[in-house]
Amino acid sequence: MLRTFALLALCLPALALGDGLPSSPYIEVSGHGELHVAPDLAYVNLTLEKTSLDAKAARADVESRAAKVIALARELKIAEKDIKAPAVTVYPEYEWHQTSSGDGKQVLVGQHVTRSISLTLRDLSRYGALADGLFAAGVTRLDDVVPDRSDRDQLQQQALAQAVQDAHGKAQALAAAAGVELGAVYRISEQEGSRAPRPMMMAALKSPGAQQPEFLSGEIEIDADVTAYYLMGH
Repeated sequence: MLRTFALLALCLPALALGDGLPSSPYIEVSGHGELHVAPDLAYVNLTLEKTSLDAKAARADVESRAAKVIALARELKIAEKDIKAPAVTVYPEYEWHQTSSGDGKQVLVGQHVTRSISLTLRDLSRYGALADGLFAAGVTRLDDVVPDRSDRDQLQQQALAQAVQDAHGKAQALAAAAGVELGAVYRISEQEGSRAPRPMMMAALKSPGAQQPEFLSGEIEIDADVTAYYLMGH
């Protein structure tokens, strides 16, 4: 359902506004456009990490598991451009230990080695094999699985066109209700914060003893919002 919101603003002709708005009477409206579509790709973000007093051993462990993840991605025909695996990061990890005297101190528990990997899965039918392989490779955290569309820019333009049409319809209704003519468009601007697709689904992940994980297709929401200013006729 399209969200509706409209504001009828009247400005005296003699008053010039300093924020770029018309100096003559105008109508201000907002418009919303929204598409619900099935995703055709997913961004899979995961983390590999290890903490050990032996930094070299911890790094070797993380690098070994990362190599398995990258090999799995290639085996599943994920293109090199769709595999992002930055170098490992290493930092000391401390814990607060309370002493018998009531004092406390920071104690080094090891060097924490971490490596994040991001994969773009363009064939969702391979999601089950990917999830199985990631767990088998020893992934520490599967941070998120974000569904998206390969043609999202086109769909975003469609949602934007819907938003403009929605705003125009509201402006016409307001003008008719006020008994005035709807004049020319003075300005239309897209509102920020509505560019990213919002998932309307969940990706099922595998747990011990469960069947192979599957990607529940569901839908994602792609929307756009605009603010439009129309001059008022007589």
